[in-house]
Amino acid sequence: MFAFLMCFLTICRVVCGFLITVDSHETICFFDRAQEKDKVTISFEVMEGGFKDIAVHISGPNDDRLYEAESETSGKYTFAAINDGQYTLCFDNEKSTLTPKILMFHFIVVRDLTHYNDPHKRSDDVVEQSVLQANINELASLMTAIKYEQEYMHVRYKGHQEINDSAHFRIVAWSIFGPSLLLTMTLLEIYYLKRFFEVKCVV
Repeated sequence: MFAFLMCFLTICRVVCGFLITVDSHETICFFDRAQEKDKVTISFEVMEGGFKDIAVHISGPNDDRLYEAESETSGKYTFAAINDGQYTLCFDNEKSTLTPKILMFHFIVVRDLTHYNDPHKRSDDVVEQSVLQANINELASLMTAIKYEQEYMHVRYKGHQEINDSAHFRIVAWSIFGPSLLLTMTLLEIYYLKRFFEVKCVV
């Protein structure tokens, strides 16, 4: 069981989940290193701000542009690393004049099976057969997908809760303000009519 746990943690060496804010006219970039044939998975979703869209750029170690989109609300991209080196993910909100964007994203690097078969590449003593490695990789992918869904649902729940709280406050405030305004106008009308029909006696 311990070996299984160590192998699972080693395979998912990098699992980064972030909730960030990209201000207007701002570009934010994130970096991670991967070896050749490693599986790189990037997913994101814009939670709040404007039309909930943002520009996305993914580049490789030699500044090779792997993916580019000018307006995306969500996405998931998986590719095999073509070279050893640093891979870059950038979110660009330059086109927005006033509205910041709040988004959640994940940047995952999963080691290729050859990494575990080569003792010179391993930084641990975990040695498993390729079939077991493949099964563990699949299990790790499914567990990560569940984790993403839970995080996404939690963020959506918080957003809906804030909307419900705001709507509830406005309803309560209006239910107090409306009758108060009506009562005030009624009292003013009674006072005005009383003054209008008042008969003054001159002695």
